[in-house]
Amino acid sequence: MSQNNVNDKSFANTLNIWILQHNCARSTQIMHACMKFAKNKTDIVILQESWMKDENITISHSSFICIKSNVQNTHVRVLIFVAKNAKKFTCTSRSDIVNSEDMQAISIVNNKIQREILLFNIYNEKSQNADDKQSYTIERELAKVMLNFKQKVIIFEDFNAHHSWWNAKISNFIRTKALINWINLHKCNLINTSDIDTYHSYLSQLSSILDLAFASKNMRNHIKNWYIDENINTEFDHEVILFTIVMKKMKLIENSLNASYNLQKVNWKDFDEHLQKTKDKIIVKMQRITSLKAKVIYLTKCIKNIVKLFVFKQWICAKSKLWWNNEFIEMQKTLSLKKRIWKNAEMMMHEQR
Repeated sequence: MSQNNVNDKSFANTLNIWILQHNCARSTQIMHACMKFAKNKTDIVILQESWMKDENITISHSSFICIKSNVQNTHVRVLIFVAKNAKKFTCTSRSDIVNSEDMQAISIVNNKIQREILLFNIYNEKSQNADDKQSYTIERELAKVMLNFKQKVIIFEDFNAHHSWWNAKISNFIRTKALINWINLHKCNLINTSDIDTYHSYLSQLSSILDLAFASKNMRNHIKNWYIDENINTEFDHEVILFTIVMKKMKLIENSLNASYNLQKVNWKDFDEHLQKTKDKIIVKMQRITSLKAKVIYLTKCIKNIVKLFVFKQWICAKSKLWWNNEFIEMQKTLSLKKRIWKNAEMMMHEQR
């Protein structure tokens, strides 16, 4: 998927925080590949399944500061690297909220950010503790975190969870109950572009969506340019994901494409017929109103009332797509197969060099 609007002039005079997310398979080579790309291009690097040796010592990089959980007698599996030249904002570890080998939290603050942004990095896996082997990180850690409804939140995870909300091919939900409950409670939205695979297994030749990001409702409109960078090859099954947090002092206009309405299930014919029937009445009343501000308020109210009749809000459930069919499923399988062939060829060429 290509990057969109990266050089958009509307980003001028804003605080733009560029973020990279990747699962590193406990490989120093993959971690270094991520850091090499991220240098001078991204502000925050979020890694799951990071390489660690005893006493939680990991790689270092001259351009980044490493933030990790302070845990004993177990290997940390999540890391966040913050660019040293990122002077426009400050990142602070929030071990008071969570301090775990598989989940960490940092706060991002700046004069353009009215309330701190909480950023969670999660690797959803069974505990390394022999007494708690059956518990995954979501149940073990995230479920315990209760936040104020005004809190700005972004969650990055290698979820190892399957749901039709982000993958229309899924009918058997796996490891999603606790996650969906938490997302519902905190009114979070999916950042990923739905049905874009983030994982391609070269051994089993299967593709899936494992790497996810969510944002609270008050952050949804600040997330821009979620995309998979096809040009970064870390020689691992997980894709490298990038996106931007954009903070402005001015009020942002909500992108209708990101709105929590199920536009795919609207009966546009009935919508149009109702609009045609009521437009004369609306126009007559608009002509009687002298104040421009009052006209805007009245017209907005009319539009909202019509929307309520025909446009229904989305619910976090099995995703309904009127246009999705078996032909699309077969095309997606073909695309995934061709992509795996291409990536394998890239790896072989790299080895030959």
